[in-house]
Amino acid sequence: MGGVVIRRSALVALVATALVVTPQAQAAQAAPSAGTWLVSQFEGGDHLLQGPGLVDAGLTADGVYALAAAGVGRSTAVKAAAWLAQPEQLNFLIGEGDESYVGGLVKLALVAQTLGTDPDAFAGVDLLERLAPLQEESGRYRDATGPGFDQTNAFTQALAIIVLKRAALPSGKAVAYQVSTQCPDGGFPIAFEQAPCKSDVDGTAMVLQALLAVGEKTASPQALTWLASQQKPDGGFPSATAGPNANSTGLAVGALLAGGLVPAADKAVEYLKSLQVGCAGPEARRGAVAYDSAGFEPYPAIRATTQAMLGLARVSLADVTASSAVPGVPAIDCTPAPPVTTTTVPVPAPGGPAEPPVDPPLAVTGPDQAVPLSLFGSFAVLAGAVLLLVSRPRKGGA
Repeated sequence: MGGVVIRRSALVALVATALVVTPQAQAAQAAPSAGTWLVSQFEGGDHLLQGPGLVDAGLTADGVYALAAAGVGRSTAVKAAAWLAQPEQLNFLIGEGDESYVGGLVKLALVAQTLGTDPDAFAGVDLLERLAPLQEESGRYRDATGPGFDQTNAFTQALAIIVLKRAALPSGKAVAYQVSTQCPDGGFPIAFEQAPCKSDVDGTAMVLQALLAVGEKTASPQALTWLASQQKPDGGFPSATAGPNANSTGLAVGALLAGGLVPAADKAVEYLKSLQVGCAGPEARRGAVAYDSAGFEPYPAIRATTQAMLGLARVSLADVTASSAVPGVPAIDCTPAPPVTTTTVPVPAPGGPAEPPVDPPLAVTGPDQAVPLSLFGSFAVLAGAVLLLVSRPRKGGA
C-alpha cells in the first residue's frame, strides 16, 4: 500500500509541474496590410496613378473593389467614388454626346453596387439604362464611337454580365454571346472575333467569374479545366505577355473558388503572399504586392496590389461588397513581438524538503500571463497534497 501511495504522490507532483511549465506559443506577427499600403497610394486621398502625374480613372475604380474585398478603407473608397463622379472623370469613362463606352459604364456600375448605391443614379446618370442600347442583336456589347475605336472585349462583356446579375436584370443574350466566343481548347480570348481563337488567362478568369455567377453550366466546366491547367508550379498564373504575376493570379483566384477548385485557389493565394512586401522590406513598401518575382516597381505595384487584394481576400467581382468594410485601415506594426517564457514551479517530493519557489519574470511575460499561470500551478500542487492525504492508510481502515 505504501508503494502505491508513493507512486500516486509522484504522479500528482509530475502532473502539477507539467501544468505549470507547458510552453505558450509566441503569437505570429501579422503580415502588413495590403489595404493600408494601397490607401497610402491614393493621390489627394481619392484617386490612383498609373505613372508620375498619370491619373487613371479605371485603376481608381479597381481600387474601390480592392478595398471593399479587403474589408478596409471604406472612407477612401467613398472619396474615390465621388472623384469618379466628377464631370471630368465621368465623361472620360462613359463618353459624351453620342459616344458611350461599355467599359466605363460597367466599371462605374460595379463601383456603385460595391458601395451599396444604385447604378441608376450615379452622378445623375442611369448607367444601366445608358448601357442597354449598346447591346447588339447577337448579345455583344459594343462601344458607340467612331469606326475603329471600339474597345470592348472579354473584360467589358464579362463585367456587363456581372452588373446585370447584381442588378437582377436579364443577361441571357449577353451570356449566350460570351459562350459563343469560347476557344476549342476550352479557354476564352481577350479579343472577340479574331482568328485563330487564342485562349487567355486573364480573359478566361474574368469570363468564368461572370458565367459562374449566373449559373452557366455548358462552357464553364471546360473553361475551368483549361484555366487550372495554366497554373505554374509556384502557384502563379501567367498573362499573355509575361510569366506568373499578381494581376493574372488575383483574377484567377475568384474564378477557381467560384468553380470549386479550392486547392488550386489556395496555391494561388500562397503565390500572391510570396510577392507581398513584409516587415523585412522598406517601410514605404510594406503591404504592397509586387507584379512578379523580378522585383518591386512602384507604379506597377499599385495595379498589382489592387488585383492581388481580390485574390488575397478570396473574393470574386460578382460578390465584392463594402457592406462590412471599416472606414480606416490597420496600422502596420513591425515591432518584433517579445518572446514568451515560462517558469517551472518546483513541487516538493512527498516527505522531502520544500524548495523555495521562483517568481515568474513578470517583466517578460506580463501580469496577464504570469498571474493565471502561477495560480494554476498552486492549485495543481494543492490538489496533489489533498490526493496524497487521501491516499494514506487510515487507522482501523482497510
